[in-house]
Amino acid sequence: MQLVYNSLQNNCITRVCGKIIAFGILVAIYGLVVANPLAARDEVQRGACPEDYSPCSCNLTSNGLEVVCADVTLENIHDVFYRTQSLYLYSVLLTVTSFSGTVTLPPDVLKDKRAQHIYLRCPSTSAKLNLIIDSASFEFTRFNTTIFEIHDCDLSAQADMNFLKGFAVLHTLSIVNTWNVDAISSLPNNTLLAIKELTISRCTGLGNVVFPDLTPARLERLYLDGNNLNDPQVNNILISIGSSSSSSSLEQLSLAGNALSKVPRIAAFSQLVTYEVSNNDIAFMSLSTLIFSSPVRFLGLKNVSLTAIEGGAFQGNYTYAQVNLENNKLAAFREDVFKSMLQQMTVQPPAVGGQVIVTGNPFDCGCGLAWLIRDNQPLIPSVKNGVCGGFFRFEDLNPDAYANC
Repeated sequence: MQLVYNSLQNNCITRVCGKIIAFGILVAIYGLVVANPLAARDEVQRGACPEDYSPCSCNLTSNGLEVVCADVTLENIHDVFYRTQSLYLYSVLLTVTSFSGTVTLPPDVLKDKRAQHIYLRCPSTSAKLNLIIDSASFEFTRFNTTIFEIHDCDLSAQADMNFLKGFAVLHTLSIVNTWNVDAISSLPNNTLLAIKELTISRCTGLGNVVFPDLTPARLERLYLDGNNLNDPQVNNILISIGSSSSSSSLEQLSLAGNALSKVPRIAAFSQLVTYEVSNNDIAFMSLSTLIFSSPVRFLGLKNVSLTAIEGGAFQGNYTYAQVNLENNKLAAFREDVFKSMLQQMTVQPPAVGGQVIVTGNPFDCGCGLAWLIRDNQPLIPSVKNGVCGGFFRFEDLNPDAYANC
């Protein structure tokens, strides 16, 4: 095995370059800025480390020690962490290559070192690297790790998720762009008491298994984007979450980029305020599809091929909501669909209240708009990018033109 250093990129993960088959591990202590880790790394001051980490490199920053192991063997990595004394590190970056197509992480990879953030990365290639994680690979950091991520791997040989057993303070688990994530069904929920965020995105295998009951954990954010999940598969997942302790704690749910033909109902989630189902294929929304118990912050229905919405589909408090209906096929901006929502939004000043974003819809300029243009002019500022007839902006339409409607 060979270790290759790769610079940090989006989502606190390294971008693999060079070797065809590589496996990256990023272990970060304390808070990496997920949105822009490169900027975060550039802003901290660097100095010499108090110990010799060769053949790896090391920087001492205001956050702590950053250790990078590049082009060294796994045996040398074990030696580095065995002989150095610093128990807590800000970050450790390792990249392992395997010409066999499989990497098996042995017990105690970090040699008793504690890490708050752990990121495992395989290269983004068509032939994904098989990753096998021993149940004791991260045993000594289980009381310190708060974030654990796996990116771009193949987990077909991973029998279970027991390597996360006992991770008592883990609050974020992410598996991204990874094949055969069937092992997620064995997530040791009884020891993951602190988990708040679960991301399984652009993966295969999720629809093949029973989604884990995370009780007694109280999930707040669930992101299941781009997994090619169909309606029954998503419904089964939501039934599992809705019957768990997370039903009264889930605040954000994303199902974007799947294979949905209906908007899944979310009435079971009393605290839900953000719901994303964009980039599916949902032609019609029926009555009471969306029932929110808590004030809505964001609703994403962008690019779902929506042609019609039944009156009363949107129920809840939309005073501050951003409702994105961009790039759909709506020809009618109907009163029984939008009036109540817009009235709530206009209670607040335009820069404060919510808005309905309708860019790219082929609205008709006929009498169907009279309720808005003629009778409810104060509601128009809460409609963003409303255009009818191809280029007539709602705010430019003459109310008198609708006098006979």
